[in-house]
Amino acid sequence: MFKKLFFAVILLAGVNSFAQEVNFGVQAGYANLKISEKGSGYSFSEAESGFYVGFLADFHLDENWHIQPSANYMRIKEVNFLNVPVLAQYYIEDSGFFVQAGPQATFILEDVDINTVGLDAAFGAGYHIDEHFFIEARYAFELTNRYSGDNYYDDLKARINTLNIGIGYKF
Repeated sequence: MFKKLFFAVILLAGVNSFAQEVNFGVQAGYANLKISEKGSGYSFSEAESGFYVGFLADFHLDENWHIQPSANYMRIKEVNFLNVPVLAQYYIEDSGFFVQAGPQATFILEDVDINTVGLDAAFGAGYHIDEHFFIEARYAFELTNRYSGDNYYDDLKARINTLNIGIGYKF
């Protein structure tokens, strides 16, 4: 865990050295989580809704390119999660619109029978309403298997996909 934290700090320090400007902000909104399990002769899928709140840093690399890491607490049906996306954002020529994509780590903050850490691929779009307020929608599909092989059956795969739709404010 220490190595991962150290790597994240080094990565953010490197991004910060290239950034011309850095803004900080908050965000909140609707969260939807879809859990799917598949194995030989078995398939299960369930979606639940909740909310998310979080903090972000926005590193301006140039006029159009930004890197935006954030940490978001999600609560879905009495289960607590932490999403940590690091997204590259491209702003479309003075329109206020942006597209984003990048990796996201999803942590389950409960004691469960599956892996509590997952790596996702996230993508989305958003719009800056003014200098401070923005709206965005982001979908992340999990790349890792939440079952480690010694749980239940060797061929069982479980994934958690997330959808976040929210509003944010940059200071």
